Amino acid sequence: MRKTVFIPFLGSILFAFGLWLGYTLHRTSSNESNTSQIEQTIKLITENYVDSVSDSILKQYAIEGMLEKLDPHSSYISAEQFKKINEDIEGSFEGIGIQFRIQDDTIFVIDVIPNGPSEKAGLRRGDRIIEVDGKKVAGINITNEQVLKMLKGPKGTQVQVKVYRKNQRKNITYTITRNVIPLHSVDASFMLNATTGYIKLTTFNANAAEETEKAIQILKKQGMQQLILDLRNNGGGLLHVAIEIADMLLPIGKTIVYTKGLNRKEIFEKSTNYDVFAHEKLVVLINEFSASASEIVAGAIQDNDRGWIVGRRSFGKGLVQEQFKLKDGSAIRLTVARYYTPSGRCIQRPYNQNTEDYYLDFYKQISADDSLLFKYNTYPQDSTPYFTVSGRKVYGGGGIYPDYVILHDFNIQPELFETFFDQAFFSHLYTFIENNRSTFLRSYPNEKDFLQHFNPNDLWLKNTFTDTSFYKKLLHLNPKEREEVGFFFKAYMAREIYGNESFFKVISTIDQSIQKALEILKRN
Repeated sequence: MRKTVFIPFLGSILFAFGLWLGYTLHRTSSNESNTSQIEQTIKLITENYVDSVSDSILKQYAIEGMLEKLDPHSSYISAEQFKKINEDIEGSFEGIGIQFRIQDDTIFVIDVIPNGPSEKAGLRRGDRIIEVDGKKVAGINITNEQVLKMLKGPKGTQVQVKVYRKNQRKNITYTITRNVIPLHSVDASFMLNATTGYIKLTTFNANAAEETEKAIQILKKQGMQQLILDLRNNGGGLLHVAIEIADMLLPIGKTIVYTKGLNRKEIFEKSTNYDVFAHEKLVVLINEFSASASEIVAGAIQDNDRGWIVGRRSFGKGLVQEQFKLKDGSAIRLTVARYYTPSGRCIQRPYNQNTEDYYLDFYKQISADDSLLFKYNTYPQDSTPYFTVSGRKVYGGGGIYPDYVILHDFNIQPELFETFFDQAFFSHLYTFIENNRSTFLRSYPNEKDFLQHFNPNDLWLKNTFTDTSFYKKLLHLNPKEREEVGFFFKAYMAREIYGNESFFKVISTIDQSIQKALEILKRN
């Protein structure tokens, strides 16, 4: 999904005005009769506009304006953006292999990628990077983009980092040799109980199918007989990868998806005998930020009555884009076809060539109080019904509608909402972890001990934060709400101390969608 909605929109206005102006002048200037309207417009602007503007920028605005008028997902990609997008899609980049955050104007190492360059050099979670190649990087208002520029680089090149590590008398300097760093698509995979596995898939990049299959095989060895596949907040990725993952989950001969466009032949994709998890119980979780490839998988599972869809109506992106590289290294991402779920649904939400309304409708969707609309699993009256293999009604025209809807909780107290989204929450959390990491590791030497025995109850919150303004906010919450705050503390602490997957293990115990999925699997 593109976030830069307004710049292309302004560009299209400028482009339209330029076309009109060029056409008017063309009628009075025979000398320019062989010059295109776009070229005339650019010449007029560069020679007469109130401020300095380059030819290349005007050409970019013109391209963006044209694509903006076609549909919401055709777009222009600058050379710099194109490189970053390719890294995300290809599933790797070249760098030192850490996850970091900037807190208190300092680079904190959140995690070190196993067997990566930084781990081999000796970096640890909790280290603070204070210098890179002899240049100070703490206390200078450094940005994420600047950090990435300094740490990423070609495989085989070296970068020197100096770190501050708590309880060490001197700062430590490491020389790290950059290498290819994989971008993982499976954020977490673990057993929720003796028979139920959970996989959190965050993107459909080039590694996603291989990682998903590996996760399934490992969980099957641990006793998995039923699976919850979490596609929430997964904005999509590669079409063929979505097909590969759906193929793992469907019996042979089932339609996964089909695509067609004016200049593209109709193509049907069907499941093969690639049986990885094709017959066991399955639930797929989606929400408003599940889009494109996520919707292909969810639609294939739903239309073939292979499993249950739980969560909230998905984004509704049913357009297929192809990337065409331009000579200067930039690219055009152009919509070439629509895709359809097995029942014939095109889940693309209406756009009517108005991008602002398109995204405004989405934001209305995620903020709407739908408690009455979905109370009895009913659907908007203007939705077109389609039918699954067994004859169940499903709906298209704007995302995948779940079989079981999880309602927004609009009864959250303002104080609780403020607590979770206040920067003070994370500031207190990270400061506490930084000051107590070694103590926690002595008390809970491994993840299992921490998950089973650490209890951030009222007494713990009181003893930990009594002298802070943060605790005064906690006093305004009722016991149930304070318990919820405690869970979030525990989840983020687990992530910081034991790794990303530990976060999901804590959150899964209070996650409404996961709990609903477990309930469905138990009774079916």
